[in-house]
Amino acid sequence: MRWWRFSERVPGKSKLQVFWWALAEGIMRIPCIVLYGLKVRGKEHVPTSGSVLFISNHQSFLDPMCNGAATADRQYTIIAKRGLFLGPFGWIIRSLGAKPISDSGGDGEALRISIAELQAGRCVCMYPEGSRSPDGTVQPFRRGLLLLIRKAKPKIVPMGIAGSYSVWPRSRKLPRFFGTLRVTVGAALDGEAIAAMPPDEALVLLEQAVRAQYAEALAWRGSPEAAP
Repeated sequence: MRWWRFSERVPGKSKLQVFWWALAEGIMRIPCIVLYGLKVRGKEHVPTSGSVLFISNHQSFLDPMCNGAATADRQYTIIAKRGLFLGPFGWIIRSLGAKPISDSGGDGEALRISIAELQAGRCVCMYPEGSRSPDGTVQPFRRGLLLLIRKAKPKIVPMGIAGSYSVWPRSRKLPRFFGTLRVTVGAALDGEAIAAMPPDEALVLLEQAVRAQYAEALAWRGSPEAAP
C-alpha cells in the first residue's frame, strides 16, 4: 500500500488527520530506535484493508509507540486506561485519536466509538489487560474486548511487546535511557469465528494468542524483563 493513498489507509479520515498521525508516529519512533534499538517482526501479517482490531500486552507508556511501529500503513484508534491521558503525553495520544476507558473497562462511550471505527473499516488497538502490567508478564484479559468483536467482527491481529517494562515499569516516573525493545505481530484471527465462540473460550484463545506473541518477542530480545 502506498503511503499517499489516504482513503485506503484510513477510510473516512481527512488527509490532515492521516498525515498528523504518520508524522507523530514517525517522530516518536526515533527515540525508541536510537535509545532502545526497537525492532519489529511480522509486519506482513497486518491486513492491508478492512477493519482490524490489534490486541497487545501492555507494559508501559512506550507501548503505543511500539504498536504504531508495527502496524505499518494501518493507523489505529487506541483504547487505553484513563490514567494514560494525563499531561503532554495525554494530549498527544488524544490528538492521534486515542479513546480513554475507565479502570473497570465499562466506559460505553469509548466502546461505542471503537465499534464505529471498526464498522467504518478502520483499525482499533486495544490493551485487553486494562492497565500496565505490574511485573511485565501478560495479565488476565478483561471481557470488554469481546463486545467489540461481537459487534464489528473485525480481523484480529495479536501483538507482543518485550522490553517496554524494563525500560519504563509502572513504578518509575521516568523511563530508563537504555534497554532493548522487540515487537512481534501474529497472523490475523477470524473475527467472525471468534464472535461465534462461547465467551470464555474466545477470551482464552485471544489471551493465548497475545501470550504467544509476547513469548516470541521476549525470546527474540534475548533476556528477561529487568526488575524495576
